[in-house]
Amino acid sequence: MATIYSVAISSDFVQQRGDNSSDLSIAKGLYRFVTVTLNRAILNRVILNNMTKTSTRFGFSKHVLVWAGVLLIGSMTIDFTLPPAQASSLTLTSLQTKQVRGQVPGRRGGGARRGDCPAPSIELTALVPMTEVPTETLPETYVGGSTTVEYPTFWFYVPYLQTANLSAEFILQNDTGQDVYRITSADLPAFEHTPGIISISLPSTIAPLEIGRVYQWYFKLNCGTEAPMYVQGGIERIPLDPDLAYQLAHASPQERVNLYLENDIWYDAITMLAQLHRINSSNTTIESAWINLLQSIGLENIPTD
Repeated sequence: MATIYSVAISSDFVQQRGDNSSDLSIAKGLYRFVTVTLNRAILNRVILNNMTKTSTRFGFSKHVLVWAGVLLIGSMTIDFTLPPAQASSLTLTSLQTKQVRGQVPGRRGGGARRGDCPAPSIELTALVPMTEVPTETLPETYVGGSTTVEYPTFWFYVPYLQTANLSAEFILQNDTGQDVYRITSADLPAFEHTPGIISISLPSTIAPLEIGRVYQWYFKLNCGTEAPMYVQGGIERIPLDPDLAYQLAHASPQERVNLYLENDIWYDAITMLAQLHRINSSNTTIESAWINLLQSIGLENIPTD
């Protein structure tokens, strides 16, 4: 919406000043002339420049110029609305500051019916933050986060039982589009426990993630011969700040989760809390923390069992 600023100086104020009435009369005439010939949204400096030129040409006194300027500015509503392109870029910038490192254009959920797989009540979901950034057309979705470890773990909710017609594939690519890691459901033991949350950890047999490089991952479910449903996002390995490293070394497991979250290190936070949740499934404090973690990124519908 436009931001409007009004300057409230009226002709009544001019009358109260008691200045020469002839000057005021001439000023009012000049005011009418200027309001016709000048754009009402110009800035004061432009107004005065044009009025100075008018004075030189027609020989008006300085008093005439002053009062004409007061009348003109007093009646104006100066519109500081940004041009559409500039306004949208400012909005875009303010929203981009809410993104976390490692996010790339992607999709966090993919649950339309595919082949032999029915449409699920809760779709295939990547358990990662998502940011929507407005563009000139539709919002663009950014998915992912950061890690400090060489071989991070990825978390997904799979809504289907494993069947002969259902297969899965996880792919990790570097920033040049080359495969870094690829694995199928046949090699994923966790896939046997679906529907539910599964984890995929990068093995130490591959090259570690490089600091400062953004990688892109895909997780696909194939049902028959139709196009797979999939989710995709990004991950960036960042250096561990020495001060944060010291705090982590002297913190409890639950405190470490909070430290990771406070520093937008998503993959490390969810992996640590998920491990605590699996080991201490009856601990109500950890259960509440797990639920709150999912709710914090808008995934309150994901089953926690």
